[in-house]
Amino acid sequence: MKKTTTFALIAGASALAAASAFAEHHEKKEGMDWEAKLEAKFAEVDANGDGSVTADEFRTYKLEQAEKEWAAWTEGDADGMVSLEEAKAHHKAKMAEKAAKKEQKGDH
Repeated sequence: MKKTTTFALIAGASALAAASAFAEHHEKKEGMDWEAKLEAKFAEVDANGDGSVTADEFRTYKLEQAEKEWAAWTEGDADGMVSLEEAKAHHKAKMAEKAAKKEQKGDH
């Protein structure tokens, strides 16, 4: 359990660091404010708003995200399990949704 927790914390910290490291590059490339996105994501994880993220806050955040994703995957599924075909269909639907949003932004 301790190795898993350590790995999860390292992975989370690495993800936050990577987002910050590439922020300037992506801002120039896509015209997006990645620093503001990172700050917003950090605020989501920092449940008590003290400016620091604890292991418990990080685990709680990741668990909530996993539960939301699982609910989306199993929505309307009577058996409560996901087959490979269902996973593929879910992924395809999410990609289509992202493409539609991207196209809609281009229309404005």
